[in-house]
Amino acid sequence: MKICLITNLYPPYSRGGAEHVVFKTVRGMLDQGHEVVVITTTPDDNEEDIGEFLSIYHYKPSNLFFYTQAHKHNVFVRALWHIVDMFHFGSARYVKDILEKEKPDVVHTHNLMGIGFLIPAVIRKLKIKHLHTVHDVQLVEPSGIILKLREKDWRYNGLPTKIYTWFMRHLIGSPDVVISPSQFLLDFYSSRNFFKNSKKVMLRNPVTLDEVEGSIHQYNHIRFLYLGQIEKHKGIIFLVESFIDLCKKQNIQAELNIAGDGSEFKKLQSMVKDHENIILHGKVDRVELPKLFEQTNMTVVPSLCYENSPTVIFESFSFGVPVLASRVEGIAELIKEGENGITFETGNMTSLQEKILYCIENIDEIVLMGDKTFLSLEGLSQRDYIQKLDDLYNC
Repeated sequence: MKICLITNLYPPYSRGGAEHVVFKTVRGMLDQGHEVVVITTTPDDNEEDIGEFLSIYHYKPSNLFFYTQAHKHNVFVRALWHIVDMFHFGSARYVKDILEKEKPDVVHTHNLMGIGFLIPAVIRKLKIKHLHTVHDVQLVEPSGIILKLREKDWRYNGLPTKIYTWFMRHLIGSPDVVISPSQFLLDFYSSRNFFKNSKKVMLRNPVTLDEVEGSIHQYNHIRFLYLGQIEKHKGIIFLVESFIDLCKKQNIQAELNIAGDGSEFKKLQSMVKDHENIILHGKVDRVELPKLFEQTNMTVVPSLCYENSPTVIFESFSFGVPVLASRVEGIAELIKEGENGITFETGNMTSLQEKILYCIENIDEIVLMGDKTFLSLEGLSQRDYIQKLDDLYNC
C-alpha cells in the first residue's frame, strides 16, 4: 500500500507532539512494508527527497510569513495570512500534482494550517480515501488556543469566530475517517457540526520516546519538571510565578527544571535569574529526554488552554514519573487522581501551590504513583498504534 501523509510541519521543522506522532507514523508504516509519501512545508526553497520507499516533498507556500513566525506579526497581518492560507490555490495545485504523480491508496492529513485548507477538496476530487487527525481546536479558533478561563469570551463565540467556523467546516468536509487522540476533541467538533458523515475514532497517540525499562529517582529533595513550549498559554509563566511565590512564603525543599523554547524564553530567564532552585535547560534534544526524566519526581503540565492529548504526559508515564496537571479539557481524562498523577484547578495559584506542597510533604505517595504510571500505557505502544492505524487504512 502507498500512504501519503500531509502535515504542516515535519522534522526538522517541528515544535510539538503532533510532529513527533507523524514522524513515528512514517517510521511505523515503513516497518510494515508500506510505501510512504510525506508532503510538508519548509521556510526554504522547495525540495524533493525521493527514495525507494519514502519520498518527502518540502513545499514553501507563498504567503506573508512562514507558519511558525506568526507570533512576530500583529493581528491584522495574521488575519490576512489566515485568509490566504484558507484559500491557497498554489498549495492545492502543488498537492494535486504530487497526488496525481504518486497515486497513493490513502491520504492521511494532520495539521493543515500553514499548508492550506483547500487540500481536502483536492483529495475529494481525486476520490482518494481520506483520513484526518485533529490535534487541536484550530478549525474553530485560528490560533489553535482557547483559554479555559476565557472560554465564554466574545473572542471565541462572536460573529467572526462563527464565520470562520462555517468556512472551515465546509473546507475540511467529511473525510472518510476522523481520528482524535482524545474524546474531548471529538466531542468539541461534533458539537459544532463538523465531520457529519465521517467515521469518528478516538485513538490515543503512541508513546513517542523509545521504550524504557524503568528509572531510578533520587529523593534528597523533590524535583519538578516542565517540558514543553515556553509560551504563556502553556502555563509556564503561571507555574514559575506560583513556584517563586511559594518559595517566598515557605522554605520549601524543591527544584523546578524547565526544558523548552519559545517566545517567552527571555522573559522566563529574567524571572528566574535570582532563583537557584529553578533551572532553565533551554531546548533539549529528544535523545536527552530520558536523562531528564530520570532526574524527575513529578512532571508539571500547567496548561491554561484546552489541550488534546499532550505527548509529554505519556512520555512522563513511560519513565515512571507521575504528572501534576491542570484540570483542563483533554488532560483531565488522562489523569487518574492519586494513581498516575494529581490535578489542580486551571489558572488557580492557590490550588497549584497546595498540590506542590502535597507532593513535597507526601513523597512516599509520589513514589507509589510512579510505580503505577506504566499501567496507563497499556495499548499505547508504537506497535499498537501503527496496527490500529493500519487497520483504519484498510477498512
